[in-house]
Amino acid sequence: MNQITQAEQEVFALDGHSISATQDIFHKKECTIKNQKRSILKKWNTSCMTEAVQQFLNLYQESSQELIRTS
Repeated sequence: MNQITQAEQEVFALDGHSISATQDIFHKKECTIKNQKRSILKKWNTSCMTEAVQQFLNLYQESSQELIRTS
């Protein structure tokens, strides 16, 4: 999974919120938010944000399990 920028992380963290809500929180234009979401999908080779969130959760879960095994 490729790294995403700080700005992309902010948009990703608010997935599930409407674009207008995200605009209000970060004071960004709609096209900026859409571009950042598109960039995340491309970097993570996913077709939708739901899939990206699932990949993120799977990665987090695998990392947590690995930490438990090594401790």
